[in-house]
Amino acid sequence: MRKSQNTKVVERIDFTKLALLEDELHEVEEQYGKEKPLKLWQRLGDWYFDWRENRQRHQVNRRTYILLTIFLGWAGIHRFYEKRWGLGLFYLALCWSGFPVALAIVDLIIALPMKADEGGYILI
Repeated sequence: MRKSQNTKVVERIDFTKLALLEDELHEVEEQYGKEKPLKLWQRLGDWYFDWRENRQRHQVNRRTYILLTIFLGWAGIHRFYEKRWGLGLFYLALCWSGFPVALAIVDLIIALPMKADEGGYILI
């Protein structure tokens, strides 16, 4: 017995035609108001930039904040001082690991070049 070989006919894909069809589909979706759901990384990026623009800033004394960051930043006391209780607890919970020390150094680098107003306050 002789086995028959199945031969598949493969069509060449014309990518320019495919791109035109995708553009047409996109235009029709826009016309009827159908939006594609955002991917996770797009939603996270949108959330972060929205948070960064609209977050509440806290007014703190620059000298006190810098001193607290230098001496007690490993425990997150500077975060409690600026009334960010969640971050303060996060620093305090991880103070054994050394990770908050690195974060406190970043906080210090951010706060040092800030210019204080007439009363010595900065917005963090």
